[in-house]
Amino acid sequence: MEQRSESQIQAELEAARAELSSTVEELSDYFSPKANMERAKADAQQKARALAGRAQNTVEQAGAGKPEAIKKVAAVAGGALLLGALLVRRMLK
Repeated sequence: MEQRSESQIQAELEAARAELSSTVEELSDYFSPKANMERAKADAQQKARALAGRAQNTVEQAGAGKPEAIKKVAAVAGGALLLGALLVRRMLK
């Protein structure tokens, strides 16, 4: 086994400290509440965009006369009307 000099050992220790410090910073950032909120927000925005894209596609298909898409749009419209009626009824009580 080759003998290491004091300066080599010191350099290895400094490199290990720097790597450990970097790892601790990464873990701290990953587990911070703010970072978790940002990741959750980005995830929710991505899902909302995907859902909006699917809804737009369904409406376009309904406009093109596709029966399955028309059924979906009608069901959503009926649900929205029912929800609106329930909200109005509750407000009038």
